[in-house]
Amino acid sequence: MKPLLPVLSLALAAASLNGQEAPPRTAPETEKRVAELERRLDALSRELESQRSGAEMPGAGERRHGLAPAASKVYTVKAGLSIGGYGELVYENFSAHLENGTYSPKTNSLDFYRQILYAGYKFNENLLFNMELEFEHAYTAGSQTVTKNASGVVTDVKANRPGDVELEFAYLDFLLYRSFNVRAGMVPIPVGFINETHEPPTFLGAARPALERTLIPTTWRENGAGVHGEWGEGWSYRAYFVAGLDGSRFSKSGIGGGRQQGARSIAESFALTGRVDWTPLPGALVGASFFTGNSQPADGQPSLGTRLVDVHADYKWRGWQARILAVRLTLDAAGLPASGTAREVGTRQQGHYWELGYDLLARADSRLALVPFVRAERIQRQAEVAPGVVRDSALDERITTAGFVFKPIPQVAVKADYSRIRNAASTGRNQFTAALGYYF
Repeated sequence: MKPLLPVLSLALAAASLNGQEAPPRTAPETEKRVAELERRLDALSRELESQRSGAEMPGAGERRHGLAPAASKVYTVKAGLSIGGYGELVYENFSAHLENGTYSPKTNSLDFYRQILYAGYKFNENLLFNMELEFEHAYTAGSQTVTKNASGVVTDVKANRPGDVELEFAYLDFLLYRSFNVRAGMVPIPVGFINETHEPPTFLGAARPALERTLIPTTWRENGAGVHGEWGEGWSYRAYFVAGLDGSRFSKSGIGGGRQQGARSIAESFALTGRVDWTPLPGALVGASFFTGNSQPADGQPSLGTRLVDVHADYKWRGWQARILAVRLTLDAAGLPASGTAREVGTRQQGHYWELGYDLLARADSRLALVPFVRAERIQRQAEVAPGVVRDSALDERITTAGFVFKPIPQVAVKADYSRIRNAASTGRNQFTAALGYYF
């Protein structure tokens, strides 16, 4: 009988509006009454859909408890199982010439980059489980194609292009109060924008911003526990203790190789990571996040202090979308090994980016969206280095990207853009990127 309630409510609403005579109304009053009826119809239809599926349909930019729309779907379920996911197909076309004119071709690629499955289970209103399972590049890692002759003798063995199956996060959430909740398991590190919100339709660009793939590695997660909540008017926070990075796997490319990803994480040293955001008005967000702790570079080496902080802001208003992020990362040079790739990591890394887009269809009565955008990034992965290390000037980059995002519905995005890539070594390579992304 419960699914019939919205229908009965709708019938009663219609009867209340049409079943009795009413005095003539002016045009503004009629318009107001029609608008109220439309609002009720929309609310009732969403309630009916929710009761059919067991969960609300995720909105285009809706987030719950720090997660992206599909990732937070389990929070909308009344009880029991929730299923969601996202995926993206990416085409990359690289310039055959470097910035300095050198002919240096690079193979173009068309990659089903990832398919994600979200699965959650809500035990009751105060306790739930949530997880993200990722399949990358179609194949599983280490798979092979074996060729045999008619006699069954192996004649050829070829390694397939590598892929991965990874657990991106898996945690229990103890929902106690609006202002204080406990989360434990493998948690996403709450720094930057993309780590927690990386479903393709939620960000501009066919690829994630380069800064949030280098200075802030994505997707970054680790085993640990912490708290999160909301308070006051528009304030939210998350804070976790997690296993530290493995400094022995740092390199001049950054700290990304030091992520332990929850796989038998070395727990000799721990780190504290957190985030605070404020929404001063609808569509606006400002905040800061951090990661600080020690990493163990190698046996017998001292602990390697690692500190990262970012400030960020995001604003959406009447079709306009603007975003800015600045980050700074420092390492204690005294904790670096005497030699090896880990010593080449920048002891100070820094960068920033801004982006601006406008939905040309924002004022139309349609769910369609067409958003041309531009993004500018500055990335310095070796702003400072340990004594004796020579900087690689190719790691001082400036990237300008322009393109568009088309959404036939909020959960599906078709993207294309062109990136002009310059670095201090004059070896930058421009590229065109197109992508198809979706979440559910």
